[in-house]
Amino acid sequence: MAKTPIKSGNIDGVIKDLETELQKNPNSVIAAHRLALAYWRKERFDDAVETFKKALAIDPTSYELHINLGTLYFQLGKLEEGIKANEKALQIHPRSAEAMANIGSAYVQMRKWEEAAELFKKALQIKPEMVVVWTNLSTVLVELDQLEDAVAAGRKAVQLAPTFGLAHNNLAVASYYNKDYETAKVHLNKAKELGYPVHEAFEQKVAEAVAGA
Repeated sequence: MAKTPIKSGNIDGVIKDLETELQKNPNSVIAAHRLALAYWRKERFDDAVETFKKALAIDPTSYELHINLGTLYFQLGKLEEGIKANEKALQIHPRSAEAMANIGSAYVQMRKWEEAAELFKKALQIKPEMVVVWTNLSTVLVELDQLEDAVAAGRKAVQLAPTFGLAHNNLAVASYYNKDYETAKVHLNKAKELGYPVHEAFEQKVAEAVAGA
């Protein structure tokens, strides 16, 4: 997502200053955007949504605003609204890998595996360095029973981010279903070593598969 960080400090003070700035300059899209992000950080979600909308009323062509609003909608469990916001971002910036990845992630939650895979692959053609997308693609390809491709996606994620526990876990899952049990064990152990909460039942299945191989 395109979320811009708010500088550290007293968040209430930041909000007050931005509210004052926006009152003085009601057409400042920068102030509105930053205020929306500050509300979000404070978990004032309704205020954040409304302020994102105000910012978009000032500048409806900002694809980053659409992406951030969509990401907030996803956090709130409003998948359809989040998808629509990211689709608007893509209308403005058709090569936004972030928007593609965001929609793909929503499709994963909706179990729309083929649609998710298509969007993840498009995003990775534009930004092949997106580790989380490779990781998620691995999971989706397992669901589609495209196991060799799932393993390849998992390996790419691990190659890009060797200390990312989820990537090792997902590569372990793909390897297990591809009947490469030793590799599954190696990466499951690595995921645990990195602090990822490995599913105990899956860990047991891997151990049994290795023992029976």
